[in-house]
Amino acid sequence: MTTSTLPPVDTRGAIDADGHILEPPDLWERYLEPQHRDRAIRIRTNADGLEYFEYNGKPSTLMPPGFAGSLGGMGASDIMPSPERTYLRGAPFGSMDPKERLARLDQEGLAKAVLYPTLGILWEPEVRDPEIAAAYTRAYNRWIMDFCADSGGRLVPIAHISLSGPALAAQEAERALTAGAKGIFFHPFTWTRKSPGHPDYARLWAIAQEHGAPVALHPTVDPPSLDVHRRFDELAQKEVFEFTWYFDVLVAQGMQQAFVSLFHYQVFDRFPKVKVVVLESQAGWIGQLIDRMDAVTQGPLMPKSGLKELPSTYFKRQCYVSIDPDERAVAGIIPFVGDDRFFWASDFPHPDHTAAYMHELGEMLRPLPEQSQRRILADNVTAAYGLT
Repeated sequence: MTTSTLPPVDTRGAIDADGHILEPPDLWERYLEPQHRDRAIRIRTNADGLEYFEYNGKPSTLMPPGFAGSLGGMGASDIMPSPERTYLRGAPFGSMDPKERLARLDQEGLAKAVLYPTLGILWEPEVRDPEIAAAYTRAYNRWIMDFCADSGGRLVPIAHISLSGPALAAQEAERALTAGAKGIFFHPFTWTRKSPGHPDYARLWAIAQEHGAPVALHPTVDPPSLDVHRRFDELAQKEVFEFTWYFDVLVAQGMQQAFVSLFHYQVFDRFPKVKVVVLESQAGWIGQLIDRMDAVTQGPLMPKSGLKELPSTYFKRQCYVSIDPDERAVAGIIPFVGDDRFFWASDFPHPDHTAAYMHELGEMLRPLPEQSQRRILADNVTAAYGLT
């Protein structure tokens, strides 16, 4: 039976496990503690009329002028910089206002959206000061709690944690989760040059386990000095707009390194109830990675791994991975990995996917049994985050 002859998928009641908001440009000026406000994240305009980011009092060197106007460009035919294409003008319906976001969920038949930042995932590659990094995350985390507060639980706040300072990371995780955040996330690189699984971050993992809060890995643009995608000089020297296609195709590589470090440092043995989520990095590779980790673990290197179980055991017990709606091959991987390990995510309103994500979601799920469809649409993310 071909996909076209299969019945359509009922996607009503689905939960978007990785939706984004476009934060107000003055968020950090309003939510930072007074002693840090002179170093707030800002959007300014240069002499050519193009917007640029300012971090810690300095213009961004990674994000080119005009990039801000592309951030809400899902489905746009052109996102190249121009004075007319600004951050606010480019914000689509539902990306900046909680009532509009709820209305958009209703239009699409979605029950809930788990929310992540946009401006908030861009600054960390350019901010090395652990104190100001922690201040930026505190400001965002307070704001996202306010943004979601009156949604009746339909907008789900996830706290941003910077790994620049391990003690500060643990402190903010405890504060944010106690305040009501449903989970935490961090990026796959660290300015400490220690992987997320390193024992220095043990307190952070312990806090997540104590709160029953999932820990998500979410990609960003890595600093050039730490970027796994810049080993070829002619690509490393390209501007962001020229580099984006190459980076987006290979975005999973940095995420895979950070994820594998969790097994290397026995995070799942030390914290057997912690839940880990891998976001926005496609999902088709996860079967190959599990196979490879198991094969290496069962070989002569087994005693050196220090693992008590096979990596596949930990994954099927404690890990989840999000599926992009446009992944056509992933239906063949799901039965091997387990249909209870996958979420669905839209990435709205970012420009690296098309705007037809609801249609693509239905097409991606059509080859799967109905029980698997419901698990991926809503049941898995509901169980992982304890949603009601």
